[in-house]
Amino acid sequence: MKEILNKIIASIHWIVVGLGLLNIYFLYEDHSLKIEEDINQETLIESEIGEKKKSLEEIKDYVKKADEFKSRIEQVAKNIETTQRQLPQETNDDKIISFLKSEMGLLNIKEGSVISNQEQKSTYYISKDFSLKAEGTFLQFLVFFERLKEQDRIYSIKELKIVNSNDKQKGRFKMLSFQSVIQAFRYNPDFKVDRGF
Repeated sequence: MKEILNKIIASIHWIVVGLGLLNIYFLYEDHSLKIEEDINQETLIESEIGEKKKSLEEIKDYVKKADEFKSRIEQVAKNIETTQRQLPQETNDDKIISFLKSEMGLLNIKEGSVISNQEQKSTYYISKDFSLKAEGTFLQFLVFFERLKEQDRIYSIKELKIVNSNDKQKGRFKMLSFQSVIQAFRYNPDFKVDRGF
């Protein structure tokens, strides 16, 4: 037994070396697995970084486009306000009626009558209708509407009805009976442009 014990003691250094090498092998395996996990995690993180960079670029493009749209909206709002300020602040019925009657008188349009109607409120402006009835030739009314177009105030022909006059023909031009609704516009002080931001 002593012999066996002496052999064991004599070779104990080999046992210690073997256990040490086995321990080093296990440490090496653990370290290799950890390195492999780190490499896999690194590629995963790099792909996530690429996705985040792409998302960041999309966000930057969105912000840039939003700023461009804001400037466009601001420009449109300014254009609307500028156009709106070009309209007069009031419609003077007497002045408009006298203007329409004087134009009809200058063109020798007969039986001209102008009646003012109620105002109608729109989003951007307030309009007022003026009913016009008269008799004359087609050429007289054509010139009348041409002169109306050349005025500083904005007028719109809302309705126009032309029928043959019951009067007998006097001269070479046929007499016609005209009924028209002419709109005059004014500035709507209640309207403010909503820019949405």
